[in-house]
Amino acid sequence: MKRITVTALVVVLLLALAGGGVVAVRSLRDPSGVPPQQAAFEPSEAVQIVESREVTWQPTADLVGTVVAIRSVMVRNELAGVVRHVGFDSGSVLEPGQVVLRQDETLERADLEAARASVRVAEANLAQVEAQIRLAEQELERLTRGGSRAVAEVEIDRARSKLETAAADRMRWGAEVDQAKARVDQVSTRLAKLTIAAPFRARAGMRTVHEGQYLAEGADVVMLQELTDRIYLDFAIPQENAPRVVPGTAVMATGALLGPDPVRIEVVAVDAAVNNETRNLRVRAVVDNPTGVLVPGMFVQVRVPTDAPVSRVAIPSTAVRRAPYGASVFVVGKDEKDGSMRARQRFVTLGPAVGNDVIVLEGLRSGERLAAAGSFKLRDGARVAEGPPAPPPGIAANSSAGADREVH
Repeated sequence: MKRITVTALVVVLLLALAGGGVVAVRSLRDPSGVPPQQAAFEPSEAVQIVESREVTWQPTADLVGTVVAIRSVMVRNELAGVVRHVGFDSGSVLEPGQVVLRQDETLERADLEAARASVRVAEANLAQVEAQIRLAEQELERLTRGGSRAVAEVEIDRARSKLETAAADRMRWGAEVDQAKARVDQVSTRLAKLTIAAPFRARAGMRTVHEGQYLAEGADVVMLQELTDRIYLDFAIPQENAPRVVPGTAVMATGALLGPDPVRIEVVAVDAAVNNETRNLRVRAVVDNPTGVLVPGMFVQVRVPTDAPVSRVAIPSTAVRRAPYGASVFVVGKDEKDGSMRARQRFVTLGPAVGNDVIVLEGLRSGERLAAAGSFKLRDGARVAEGPPAPPPGIAANSSAGADREVH
């Protein structure tokens, strides 16, 4: 009995000591269970702080333009025949007047010689008639000279008839000469059409014809694209934006071949009618192409103004936090309670990007301070410090790492 009593007293004493220790520990903690000295420390996140600014911005539409040569032509033969010579290779540059294709000319050259011979025959007959006319004129003059009555009237009438007949023959043979010369021109024209020359300086497409090949009339020979220092850029705009784009309007074009920066191009023509199917208006601009990097058929992004310039707020793109539920920024301001700088999350409506900036349509005023580089590690109400976005050492570094994981 004595041992049991002693053991019970020892157990009660130990329980009392344990309960007192728990109460003492709890008295040293705040209701959240965090030691007072740890709860008092709040790290500051180092971020870059920028100010939103007001800019003049013009709403635009991004369209796709197509590169078009100043002049282009599909070369076709006018006459059927056999190919005797091809004067180009695939992708070669042709100078004006350079032979592109020559067809067999044997039959046309023979016809040309025959036509020229017909001209000579007709001219010879005409010369013979001219001699007969001169003789008839002389005979008539002798018969009628001096008014002599010794010559019968029938002789004079016969001489006049002979002269008139020779004059008629002269007209006929003159027409024969003209007809023969026209035949020469006709054959010469046919002969010239058997040789096709480049109409301007151009680059040839793929070669699909070869010597000895028979070409039917109107067969495709090769596509020629003119080589110039400037080239057309065609694009289509919706009909509601048509009044904004007129000849002389400047638009911006971007593309890998144009360089890293947008290129300013000028509208030179607008189509006379809107397309009935797409309700778009075709617009033609001209862009410099001295090195020939732009080839007909390429596409280029074109930015076209759709409204008058307006004043908007612009911020650096590094200040924008994007999420599936919307875009937001962290506005930096002074806390009224403790005077520290804190970041408050604010959702905004964004417009297009302009270089390294983003246009803000709603939710932000000009002159407000924002967290830019380093804002990815912030949360609403976080304490911030202006400086390079580097993680602080110790507990602050662990806190920022935890916040970073929470944001992502």
